[in-house]
Amino acid sequence: MERTVGTDSGRAGHVIFISRQRLVGAINGSSAYLIDLARAVRGAGLVPHLLQPSPDVAGRWPVLSMRPEMKVFQTHAIRGLVRIGRHRVSLRPQVYASLAMAVLRAVARKVGARGAWTIDVPMPYAIAQPWVSRDHAWLHRAARSCVASGDGLTAVADYMFCAPGFADLPDCPTAIVMHDLFHAREGGGSDSVALVDRDTELALLGRADAVIAIQAGEAAFLKREVPQVRTILAPLATQTVAATQPGEDDRLLFVASNTAPNVVGLQWFAEHVWPLLRAARPAIQLDVAGNVGRAFSSAPAEGIRLLGYVDKMDELYASAGIVISPLTFGSGLKIKLIEALGKGKAIVATPVTLQGVEEVCAGAVRVAPEPEAFAAHILELASDRSARARLGERALETANRHFGADRCYGDFVDWLRNA
Repeated sequence: MERTVGTDSGRAGHVIFISRQRLVGAINGSSAYLIDLARAVRGAGLVPHLLQPSPDVAGRWPVLSMRPEMKVFQTHAIRGLVRIGRHRVSLRPQVYASLAMAVLRAVARKVGARGAWTIDVPMPYAIAQPWVSRDHAWLHRAARSCVASGDGLTAVADYMFCAPGFADLPDCPTAIVMHDLFHAREGGGSDSVALVDRDTELALLGRADAVIAIQAGEAAFLKREVPQVRTILAPLATQTVAATQPGEDDRLLFVASNTAPNVVGLQWFAEHVWPLLRAARPAIQLDVAGNVGRAFSSAPAEGIRLLGYVDKMDELYASAGIVISPLTFGSGLKIKLIEALGKGKAIVATPVTLQGVEEVCAGAVRVAPEPEAFAAHILELASDRSARARLGERALETANRHFGADRCYGDFVDWLRNA
């Protein structure tokens, strides 16, 4: 095991991230954020590890293939899965049985079969599932294999639901990556992997020495409601391009994962904004990149292309004239907003998109809550390359000023070094 980095005391400093989300790379907002925090740990001269004590993180996938960015973790282990090169392979027979049934049901529906047995039943999402004794025992053993006796150790829970793991790593500083406030999520529960009331959430967050908030509004809430815990504001950082990218006329882009806010936002846009745009500019086109497309059996309207997951986004961002974010509910920091700012793009968004960064992004994003105003902003920019360039310049300036790695993760790194 690598022992070349260390703290000022001469001991190696280790940070164990405890996570129960499916992490294979920076393919969605929460994964990208955790990986970026691990990069900040590396940059501070400490050693990040990723331990995942529940085999349910794989869902019904028998093999998880890790992307290159996962190499930021010195070690990565998942209970119930074995490592074969960059792959993690499940040893659980029920995973293979569940996958086979899912395929059988899909084939049956395709050939016209009906009945309750044809309805797909996804495996439980692991993040909020109760911990079991095997989770605790495995985490305790895995942590001991990562960290030598006498080395410095800090434990970071990915979501508050991993706070029970602190009991398996006693006598070390602890932090929770909050991501967002669960009790404040909207959408009738559809926007959440768990329904959590305010008191339960505050109790779970209060089990850590520090809580990492991704945006200012939620950091202020923590300071007010959980004063005994150190609040660390750490927005997602972004890498910026060298110059603004005004893109092509009549070319829109929406980048989103398959979560309820994104699905509902795309539906709202397709139903209420898109007809206004197509009536005024029939050639206008929307590219939808990301797994949000899985929620639709076909494109929600003519002129909208569902591209699915796109591995390399640079070309799509460069060609898009306008990046949209039509979210109608949600919480946390909208990570694709920060990415679009860093790409120097003209952005049209709803107010929900800017939660927690309203002041920072003032003047850098066109904002509209209603379909007519949303469409009007797009129509004004769609054929005006110079206007898109000017808005993109303000976006790029905002990203450089407020969302660089040093500015975003400085407080987190200081806490690690002093913890």
